[in-house]
Amino acid sequence: MRHLLSLLAPSLRSRLVHLVLLAVLPSLGLTLYMGLEEHRIQSADLEVNTLRLTRLAAGQLGQAIEGARQLLTGLSQLREVREGNYEGSRELFVNLLKQYPYYVDFGTIDDNGDIACSGRQSDTPVHLEDQAYIRRALRTGDFVISGYQVETSSGKPVIYFVYPVKGLVSDVYAALDLSSIKSIDIAAQLPAGAVFLVLDYNGVVLARYPDNERWIGQLMPGELVILAGMGEGRDSLVAIHGGGLTERLYGITTIRGAPETNIYVSIGMSKEAAFAAIDRVFHRNVAGVALVGILALLAAWIGGDVFILDRLKELVGATKRLASGDLGVRIGPFGNRDELSILASSFNEMAESLDERTTQVHQAEAKYRTLVEQIPMVTYTAPLDKALGTFYISPQIESILGYSPKEWLADPGLWVKLLHPEDRDRVLAESQRDLLGSNGAVFRSEYRILTRKSDVLWLRDEATAVRNGLDEPEFLQGIMFDVTDQKRFEEQLKSSHERMRELAAHIEGVREEERTRIAREIHDELGQALTGIKIDLAWMNKKLQIHDRATQTDLLLKRITAMKDTIDTTVQVVRKISAELRPGILDGFGLPAAIEWQASEFQDRTGIQCQLSAIPEDLDLEERPSSAIFRIFQELLTNIVRHANASRVSISLRKRRGMLILEVQDNGRGISENEKFKANSFGLLGVRERVALLGGKSSIKGVQGQGTTVTIRIPLPGRSGAPNHIKA
Repeated sequence: MRHLLSLLAPSLRSRLVHLVLLAVLPSLGLTLYMGLEEHRIQSADLEVNTLRLTRLAAGQLGQAIEGARQLLTGLSQLREVREGNYEGSRELFVNLLKQYPYYVDFGTIDDNGDIACSGRQSDTPVHLEDQAYIRRALRTGDFVISGYQVETSSGKPVIYFVYPVKGLVSDVYAALDLSSIKSIDIAAQLPAGAVFLVLDYNGVVLARYPDNERWIGQLMPGELVILAGMGEGRDSLVAIHGGGLTERLYGITTIRGAPETNIYVSIGMSKEAAFAAIDRVFHRNVAGVALVGILALLAAWIGGDVFILDRLKELVGATKRLASGDLGVRIGPFGNRDELSILASSFNEMAESLDERTTQVHQAEAKYRTLVEQIPMVTYTAPLDKALGTFYISPQIESILGYSPKEWLADPGLWVKLLHPEDRDRVLAESQRDLLGSNGAVFRSEYRILTRKSDVLWLRDEATAVRNGLDEPEFLQGIMFDVTDQKRFEEQLKSSHERMRELAAHIEGVREEERTRIAREIHDELGQALTGIKIDLAWMNKKLQIHDRATQTDLLLKRITAMKDTIDTTVQVVRKISAELRPGILDGFGLPAAIEWQASEFQDRTGIQCQLSAIPEDLDLEERPSSAIFRIFQELLTNIVRHANASRVSISLRKRRGMLILEVQDNGRGISENEKFKANSFGLLGVRERVALLGGKSSIKGVQGQGTTVTIRIPLPGRSGAPNHIKA
């Protein structure tokens, strides 16, 4: 092996070529050339002889077929045949069989495909209507040659020649005994090892030399049948291996019949027999040259150790280190500029280029890995059936579900196991339908999945089938990302819509209650007062009829005084009702004055101390926002009375950085987090919705045992999101 490496080294051009190849190669080249030339000449002669013999055999068989055509053409013109004279036709056919012993039968076929008359006596009717060649003859009206057939009366292998009787719907036929084909005068010209073949259009052997009896009626090997098809309409040559190591050159020629009724003639010549003589000479010459070359190489190997091998070992060792992954390996200079030195320099340049490109590839891989691992989603590749496992999954899977990529890849069924039981069947059905169906393109689904801690997350899974060059799906490339917050927002939005509907129903109920209360107030208070006035007026009318003027005047004055008191009370009731519906001070003096009045009235009515601070006097709002902020303030005071158990309320209304800020703070029990979002907290819900309509924000903070602070921020003009109906 060491000496062989020396021979393969580039420096052999300066050392070993002078020692060995100059002496051996010319002789070896001349020997090879002469052997190849002899092979070429012999091969050309073999092809010519093969085609010549094939055409000769085909010509002889073609003459026999043409003779059959002419014979049938003549029969079709005879009166006995055309008139359907059975006795006359039969006698004619019997005489023909005696005259032409290589035919098995002559006869006629009627339009139903049945043998109407035959030269052979048969008690059993013969029906040929199911034979393709009979149907073809009746259909085309042309001369037709059948494939391999067995004659029913004699049991002999035959081929049928069929010719239509012009003007009549019937045919005449002749059945040729296949064993007669071997009598074709070609066997004597065949060299040793040659084969003579006649095939029908189905590839069935009609005749073979040698071993005719064994092969006749057998289906030839597929490659020769293919060859027959390739040779349609032209002569062909092909080399085919037979049993063992025998290789034959087959010549194929076609005897044209009607469509799909061709007969193929083939002669196969043994290449081994044809090249035996020249191969013996060639092998002897090559062996002699090889012996001389071996002796010369043995002498050269001794000098190769001194001049070549040591340097070549260093080059081979460096190559192996480079192949093992040591990209820093280099070869030191040899001190001269021969072929090995040039090769060492080229090796160093190659190693440096490979090291540089490997570094670039690693950098690109690192950038891609960094990009994949930083995007807030999981990337993966998987088989088309996702239930079978995963090829690759990015590290983000661990931060989302708690499983490392190694754990995920180790358990092919982990994804199916983690699917939420209520979503598992649906997701698997969707993946089967979208990825394994007729289109097999895209899979998109949202489903719940369990984390390592058994928490439930919502994932959105999108995968696309990666296709090969034949546009066939091979594997999936997909992404998964956490949409739990989005689902939570959707649920919150849905819950908000439900609460809004409940709020609308509650507001309608409150409105009806308020109408009822106002009606009751008007009925009870104003009704009583007006009834009293009516009674007093009736009394005055009665007393005016008393003739005692002094007594009458005194009574009238007392009653008028009582009526004035009743009227004053009625006016107060009207003012009270009007103020509760909408305080007049809000329209006359604006929001700051209305808040001060409401705080004072709240303190007088409930006994809860109210402290106001930072109330601006230059605040000018339109009617709608003023009413909304005032109603928000009223609702906050109502909540304090109902739920806070407070003794003191601090109220602040101020402008700051383009915002109007209303802050109400009590010293009550303090609202809890659950109470902020209770489904039936219609008061706070109404506050939030009113603030949202004004483009503002609200915050509610409670400290247990220390009270609750509600802050309302409404944008003033000039701020983004400020409603058009607010003005400075």
